[in-house]
Amino acid sequence: MMKSQIFTALLLVALAVGAPVSEEDDEKVTVTKNFFPDFLIKYTSKHDIVKIIVPINSLNFDENSSESESNSKETDSEVTIFFVEADVDENGKRDYKGLYVLKEGKSKMILANGVDAAASCDDSKKVYLAATDGLYTYKDDDKTAVKYGSLTDNIKGIAKEKSGDVLYILTDDNNVYNVTNNGNSKVKVDGIENAQQIVLDYSDNLYYYTPDKKIHVKTADGITEITGLPANPTKVNIIRPPFIIEDGLPILIDNVAYIAYSNGTSENSDFDFEADAIPTAFGMEPALIQYYAYNKNIYEYNILAMVLGEILDELKTFLSGKTDSIQSIATRKKNKV
Repeated sequence: MMKSQIFTALLLVALAVGAPVSEEDDEKVTVTKNFFPDFLIKYTSKHDIVKIIVPINSLNFDENSSESESNSKETDSEVTIFFVEADVDENGKRDYKGLYVLKEGKSKMILANGVDAAASCDDSKKVYLAATDGLYTYKDDDKTAVKYGSLTDNIKGIAKEKSGDVLYILTDDNNVYNVTNNGNSKVKVDGIENAQQIVLDYSDNLYYYTPDKKIHVKTADGITEITGLPANPTKVNIIRPPFIIEDGLPILIDNVAYIAYSNGTSENSDFDFEADAIPTAFGMEPALIQYYAYNKNIYEYNILAMVLGEILDELKTFLSGKTDSIQSIATRKKNKV
């Protein structure tokens, strides 16, 4: 998949809110603080927001609902998201402050010791929650967490395959396990040692990085180190991909976004961030509705609304006449896909 296809939605967002585009390449985008206007804030915290999870299963996008209901949810952005708060020190160490759900503009803490969440992208409504004392599932009718299985591991990461029952956890001793038997058993994943973070792409390939900041992918053929990335980075963040990506995902290396592929290759995405404009969390899964955390706020970017003009009244002053160029970019990008 071409990188222009993968980041089309994000490019439209960047243009819509005024991120500068380099003159050398009309696809090169540098994100500045202008990417985060106040009117797009959906939630404000007292702590940093370090993870955002946007389920794209039937919890948010139910194929069995009527077309009008589906369109209403997508355009009105009544999307249920999960996020994790933490205080982060200068060395990057996190003091977690809870896992929350944000639904219809209202937030609620569902696990005080929650650190991550994951969901499949099938017709189920299941969301799995990772905590310092094991696994939970989300109960939507009363917005609560219910214990899943009997594991009591201190978990710091979780990943769910696209469909089925395969669930991975990353424990605080940096081991990766496949959870089995309805959450009552776990099997260590062979070949993965000292993982610092885990993320699955939509072909169920598992990506992780090690303390030396090298990124690897585990596929059905084995484990491969991702090539073509900068040597000796300071920070690495593997990002849950938009659903339009199948065999790869975005990776933030310091302030530059790359795309890593399951065959072990990578390429520069033509997106970078100024040092004072790096999001603390990404929620890109639905592609046309995206969420970013910055400066203790969660911002919602409803790209359909931006392009169709549904929020142009609010954008009009901010954009200063940029709407025509957004429509032009949208048309050009669509023709390239």
